Amino acid sequence: MMLAGCGMTYSRLEVPAETSASARNSAATYVQVGPVVIPHVTQAAEKLSPNVDCASAVQRLTTSLGDYAAVVLHHDCPATTDTPQNGDHGFYPKPPPTAKTEQVETPVGTATLFTNQYSECTSSCYIGGDEVALVTVDGTVVQITAVTSPASGTTSRSRADLVQLLQSLRHV
Repeated sequence: MMLAGCGMTYSRLEVPAETSASARNSAATYVQVGPVVIPHVTQAAEKLSPNVDCASAVQRLTTSLGDYAAVVLHHDCPATTDTPQNGDHGFYPKPPPTAKTEQVETPVGTATLFTNQYSECTSSCYIGGDEVALVTVDGTVVQITAVTSPASGTTSRSRADLVQLLQSLRHV
């Protein structure tokens, strides 16, 4: 399956046939997000973005390391300036000015990592901290977010797990 729109391409690729059966079972799906392939995805779903100025869709991914959102940001994306909430985890063509950043080398280029506040509010508000990575590949910013679900009790995510996912990225 391949979907395309506004410069973003998502596709699901099976592990090559020459891969052993045990390897196929442990790493059955790869998802392409723009110029990057994310391996070891066990579940993927595309969600229309509420901010079409930044991205036409967000790819929701589940891996053995947890749940993530991946998106290719449009070149003129206005960054999220308030606290993202209720399923919208925000768009960041560059880190917010007050973010404490860390640089990590990945197989596709340098990633900038930071933690960003996220909230879920209905009758009460629950606050969490998403781990966000920005990787520029071939002039395209790919944002990968380790999403939290504070109303369900997940108020933080492991930066080490996000880095492990980033180390598995491959260039298309």
